[in-house]
Amino acid sequence: MDMKGGFVALFPKVGRTQPRTRLAWWLVVTFLIAGIIIHLIPFYFMVSTSLKPNSEALHIPPTLWPQNPTLGAWNGSRLPMNALRNSFIIAGATLAISLPITSMAAYANSKLQHHRTARWFFLFFIGTLMVPLAVTLIPSFLLTRNFPFPLPTAPLIPGTNSPFPVIRTWNTWWALVLPAAFNAFNFLLFKGYFDTIPNSILHAARVDGGSEFNIFRRIVLPMSIPVYAVAAWFQFNTVWDAFLWPTVVLQDGTLIPLSVRIAGIVNGMEDSGNWNTGMAVALLQSIPVVIVFAITREYLMRGIRLKGLK
Repeated sequence: MDMKGGFVALFPKVGRTQPRTRLAWWLVVTFLIAGIIIHLIPFYFMVSTSLKPNSEALHIPPTLWPQNPTLGAWNGSRLPMNALRNSFIIAGATLAISLPITSMAAYANSKLQHHRTARWFFLFFIGTLMVPLAVTLIPSFLLTRNFPFPLPTAPLIPGTNSPFPVIRTWNTWWALVLPAAFNAFNFLLFKGYFDTIPNSILHAARVDGGSEFNIFRRIVLPMSIPVYAVAAWFQFNTVWDAFLWPTVVLQDGTLIPLSVRIAGIVNGMEDSGNWNTGMAVALLQSIPVVIVFAITREYLMRGIRLKGLK
């Protein structure tokens, strides 16, 4: 296989001169190009509709491109910029807290714990991936109301009529950020990557008197930029598009992210007919995801090889 550029070629260059191989090569290329075009058609209509006047956006049959292009739908007063700002704050805070916590937990499990302890902790962390969201939805909601008690109301202190003091994060951004402080899928990514770092490097740093935190910060962290980029992409994409949990815990309209706000806009499109504005908001929701993908594209394409998986 051709390893040039860091990618394994689908067909070896040596055999591409053979008729059957060339035919298979062009069939695969044609299939991939057709798939790209099919996936870009909805995106094209979103862009096209957002640049049309509302009357043209509702025209039947629809026009393939704007006959009278306008940026009216992109007017700042018609776009939910406050919800966009909320999404950036929530996603940024989640990444700032989750990536260090998850990566250090994975480092401890990979390099500091041993044998049975490491195996049990690994199974415990990965086991959280097997729990459906529907099972944890109500307990998680109750925890945002009366932490640390997953109860509708805080229990009374024994012998008194006063309830235990609780921490309430419901209807705040913390209700979205704190539950995502540990990400089991990213833990799996980090653990698989840290397992590939030679222990001899870490032992040499310990002999020189380095603390575990300094070893992690000065040696492991610079070597792990690719897996951090991949983990950041996956978590950003998840947090940015989250809908159910923000809808449950946020009731203040000034705090909701764009993913929730866009649902209200879409539900009102049938009545108002502002399809051009709806498409503009949908593109506004998609643009940050595309930008983050462009930043982390090199590492995503390179891929992360996990221990035991290929």
